[in-house]
Amino acid sequence: MANEEKTKGGFRELGVTGLKHRGGYIQEEFLAELQGPRGMKVYREMMDNSPAVGACLGAIEMLCRQVSWFVEPALSVKLQPGIDVTSPEDLERARFIGSCLRDMSSTWSDTLTDTLSMLGYGFAPQELVYKERRGDVADPTKRSKFSDGLVGWRKLPIRAQETVDQWDLDDAGGIQGFWQIAAPKYDRRFLPIEKLLLFRARASKNNPEGRSILRTAYRSYYYEKRIVAIEGMGIERDLTGLPVVGIPAICMTDAANDEQKAQYAAAKKLATGLRRDEFEGMVKPIAYEPGTSNQLYSMELLTTGGRRQFDTTAILQQKAREIVMSMLYDLLLMGQPNVMLYKGANMPTFFATSLGAWLDSICDVYNMFAIPRLYRMNGWPLEALAQLKHGDVQLPDLAALGDYISKLAGAKMPLFPDDTLENHLRRVAALPDKGAARPDQGPTGGPDDPEDPEDPEEQGPPAPAPPPADPQEEAA
Repeated sequence: MANEEKTKGGFRELGVTGLKHRGGYIQEEFLAELQGPRGMKVYREMMDNSPAVGACLGAIEMLCRQVSWFVEPALSVKLQPGIDVTSPEDLERARFIGSCLRDMSSTWSDTLTDTLSMLGYGFAPQELVYKERRGDVADPTKRSKFSDGLVGWRKLPIRAQETVDQWDLDDAGGIQGFWQIAAPKYDRRFLPIEKLLLFRARASKNNPEGRSILRTAYRSYYYEKRIVAIEGMGIERDLTGLPVVGIPAICMTDAANDEQKAQYAAAKKLATGLRRDEFEGMVKPIAYEPGTSNQLYSMELLTTGGRRQFDTTAILQQKAREIVMSMLYDLLLMGQPNVMLYKGANMPTFFATSLGAWLDSICDVYNMFAIPRLYRMNGWPLEALAQLKHGDVQLPDLAALGDYISKLAGAKMPLFPDDTLENHLRRVAALPDKGAARPDQGPTGGPDDPEDPEDPEEQGPPAPAPPPADPQEEAA
């Protein structure tokens, strides 16, 4: 059966993802203005110009940056059935990965900020640049805080989304890399996928450009931008109607001479440029048709008989609400219209879950691609890999946790003494661990980091479970 499956192509891809692309250009987006580099410029405009978009992305970034990060060693040694411990080699390699994240030419927070640009653009390509750790030397390709001679990360610089020109995709839709055209030389260069970490907010159909969280906000931004422009022109003009300038009809015909054409151009300039500013005012000639009292030139405001005034403030507020709701699921604008209730103390669970999912995707890219490649560069086996992890976005409800522990204790569940459980509860409450400070394992972790895992070397093998209590002694 196995041989038959092989002969039928069990090791070959027969289908494709269905991603729409032609010649390396992604055509999954049906709006032409949001495709490729042109779309990246639109998203950049939204992030820079829209207060609602800027506030949402700023809130997301600040919340993600305050999360703790750490590296967990692999559980590779079987102590007894159901109990795994970490070997000294795997523990040392986990510490090495943590040190690499703190030994780059840019801080981990700055690197994370570049990674989070995937939310606005849909994707964030970062290049893996390595170095030999040779201590404090002049050569930047070897300069490091450590002198162990191992290969670490020198930096993980962003490759700006606007500079991605063309993708290299294989026949099955696999990503092989992309061509970049960027300032200052604007030469075309190829970046293979083996040198990249590709972060995506959403990776449907393995689309290398992902899907921006601003996509559903674009329609609201489109109308908001135009309403703001119209409102600004109305305030600047401070008029109550449409300016209409009357001139002789001959000036608007093909038979008009140069002087009459100049009059027509001046009239158009007057009608379109009439506004309330330091140049306010106009000069109107007094001229009549021969033998009549009809003026050859006129200036008036064309108005309707009814009332057609729009509350642009309410319209703009509605568009801002639509933008925020599309990005943060109505987080910042809950309850009464235009009232911001969320102040950071009780983050809604669904929002914390969304942030946690994005951070999970970042960890997945490091754990699937960056860390294995670094192991391979140092000649280490890939069977037991250290894993990058992040802490909780939202602290648990201490009152609910305390009530849960009280109920467990009331049900006579043995909880203490248990140093591991006690330290976990201390960290949940942002309290220092019991006993000596633990070594740092992560880029942002410290001795009191509430999310830094226990050091398996300091803990030693897990203590055997205590024998069940004697019912007679319990009664006594």
